[in-house]
Amino acid sequence: MKRLILLIVILIPLVTSAKIPAMEQLGNEAEKQTDVEYFSAGSVMLGMAQTFASKEQRATFKMLDHIDMITCNNPSYAKTLEQRALAIAQSVGAGYLVTSHDERGRNDVYIQKQGNIVKEVIIITHSKSGGLGVVAMSGTIPYERLGELSKLSPPGKN
Repeated sequence: MKRLILLIVILIPLVTSAKIPAMEQLGNEAEKQTDVEYFSAGSVMLGMAQTFASKEQRATFKMLDHIDMITCNNPSYAKTLEQRALAIAQSVGAGYLVTSHDERGRNDVYIQKQGNIVKEVIIITHSKSGGLGVVAMSGTIPYERLGELSKLSPPGKN
């Protein structure tokens, strides 16, 4: 039992550092602005989400350690948020991957890889309604499974 407790104590810093600290800081600062929301989910919350997810989404959730989501419907702050998110992407060594368009707007995707494994994904979404969203995901994501992240559903409002 003592060994198990010691192992947990040793591993806690590894689990809590499996995210981009600058993105968490940005989220906390951005949330102070009008019409900006910040959501963060760590490995424990993602583990709980797995139980309620569809079978396909469970496998995707298992690849992730942390998700940060910032939603900005404040046009005067959106440009600042975008610039800061891009600076964070650059600081963690994330390179531009692709831009995609869907019915909601444009998504610019940046990734940080180690070999064939993606460690960080940062998505900056420009909605057609003028809003901006930033999603940062950390984990161990095989490059060929990167597309599965787009199928995750964001937390809904009731």
